[in-house]
Amino acid sequence: MNVGVLLLAVGGACWSAWLELAARTPNLATALPLLLVLATFVAPLRGARLQPVAMPPLVLLLLTYAAAVLLAPPLIRIAPAVLAMCYCLHAARHGNAPSSSFFGLVLLALPVLPSLEFYAAYPVRRAAIAVSAALLRMNGVAVEVQGLALQYGGQLVQFDAPCSGVRMLWTCWFLTSALAYLYRWAWGHYSLALLLATCIAIAGNIVRATSLFYVEAKLFVVDEAPWLHEAVGIAAFCMTTLALCAALLLRPRGVRA
Repeated sequence: MNVGVLLLAVGGACWSAWLELAARTPNLATALPLLLVLATFVAPLRGARLQPVAMPPLVLLLLTYAAAVLLAPPLIRIAPAVLAMCYCLHAARHGNAPSSSFFGLVLLALPVLPSLEFYAAYPVRRAAIAVSAALLRMNGVAVEVQGLALQYGGQLVQFDAPCSGVRMLWTCWFLTSALAYLYRWAWGHYSLALLLATCIAIAGNIVRATSLFYVEAKLFVVDEAPWLHEAVGIAAFCMTTLALCAALLLRPRGVRA
């Protein structure tokens, strides 16, 4: 079947998923990861000799979508529909079953951050506070953990939800999945890379949280500036992603999946 006709058929079969996806991506920033992933799949099709799309995986994804429409919440309904579209694009270019990183990349490109922050923000913040407190004590700073804050003298330094590190964790997973798909890492290599990305993201968040404590508790004699908090966060974010890229790309590349 012609790839264009197949995409139209899949798009029509999953029409309700696109309405729900549009509702969950109200602006360009939210939609950007998925647009980048779609561009990654579409760009190689230009001028390429298209391969026949194997139907069994596509049928399985569409059956999963049909079941999700009846039983699952919106994000779970969106996932198999988007996977089905992306599978058609991937198979038309490569003519083989996608690797595990394909599924990870597409699923992470969906608007999953609100759900991740809802379920993971609290435990990630608790872990960051506990480790940050231990590091500060090792450095001679007498702090006590008070819920989701650190007490130092008469000050209480809060660890708020936007600084939970979930966005950094998502970014590291997304970047790892993109590299794994680009280099066609096998599932074992990809799994280890995701574990490494998780460890680096957590370490980067702890460094960020500890650094911000020094700023917020005014342990450094610096002029107060409204941008200082954001600057520390951006610096930690950049260092974490650079460390992840270096760690992943210096590892031996996996075999083709």
